[in-house]
Amino acid sequence: MFNVFLYSFLTAVLVASVILFTKPLHIQQTAKGHAAGAPQGSHSLPTPRIGGLSLVFGYFVGMSFLSSDAFNVAFLLGVSTIPVFIGGLGEDTGFEVSPLRRLLLAFISAALAIMMFGAWIDDTGINALGFLTYGPVISIIFTIILSGGISHAVNLIDGLNGLAMGVTMLITAGLGGLAFAVGDHTILSVCGVVLASVAGLFVFNFPFGKIFLGDAGAYSMGHLLTWIGVLLITRNPGIAPFAVMLLFFWPVMDMLFAIVRRVVTGRRVDQPDCLHFHQLVMRAIELVVLGRKNKKIANPLATLIVLPMASVPIITAQFVYASDRMSVVSFLVFMALFVLTYLAGMSLALRFAKIGQRRNA
Repeated sequence: MFNVFLYSFLTAVLVASVILFTKPLHIQQTAKGHAAGAPQGSHSLPTPRIGGLSLVFGYFVGMSFLSSDAFNVAFLLGVSTIPVFIGGLGEDTGFEVSPLRRLLLAFISAALAIMMFGAWIDDTGINALGFLTYGPVISIIFTIILSGGISHAVNLIDGLNGLAMGVTMLITAGLGGLAFAVGDHTILSVCGVVLASVAGLFVFNFPFGKIFLGDAGAYSMGHLLTWIGVLLITRNPGIAPFAVMLLFFWPVMDMLFAIVRRVVTGRRVDQPDCLHFHQLVMRAIELVVLGRKNKKIANPLATLIVLPMASVPIITAQFVYASDRMSVVSFLVFMALFVLTYLAGMSLALRFAKIGQRRNA
């Protein structure tokens, strides 16, 4: 089985290497939004953002060596990813695919997965949320919206070298941990292929950001991981749904908080800003530790700070997966901690900004 994961890893490495080697031929089309112009950007040089191609090749090559059961699951997952991958790749290569269209394509990918697997979320584990899964039609709509939302959430955290890929590797490892705990070796094998594919691109992205995940990679990873989670729940009723939500806590909470933040400040929900949690961390490193001229160092350092924080809910899920109550309580506790930490960080950032203004006066 190790050889299967090695094939995925090496394929991803090979494709990423080809992208970098041919950079002069395509950089004008594949560096959109990564030349220091985007509001949410944290990079200064044009950089290819088509790393999603590396993930896709690594995934499909690796899955071809899996056992028949695991191959069937992985293949259908891959096919269902095609719409959202194409939409993301269009945006990555300069075809101006709007966030709304990408979200709609994520919904289409989710609908394809439902049709192919005949699976959807029919229970949240919380009686008070029973209206979300009241009957097959409502359950299917809820599943489609959740799947598209998580795909978009993964894209939102793709703002630092290694962050989105690091978080998705943690989520994949968490899904694999739950699959191992309940003896679902099919899902465990698929997780291994996904993890190896992401790792093959990660070595080019962290710490120096030679190639980026891009919308195609981020949306596709969000979709793949969401549906591995859905299948894990439907195949193993002993796993609490909110235990799986704990795995996705960081991207989901970052997205929800961004929506609330933009609504409160009167901004459009789909309008990018530079106030995501990871951006505040990087700014704090720049202001307090390194100075503004050290963005190349502050970027990966911020990732190293955020990733351990993102891992805590994932680790917690490994211990509470059999209990609906403990999973929900854990999610609510982490939600409160996230909000309090964010608000405290904002307060400190404003304080340091005022100190800086006084020094410059």
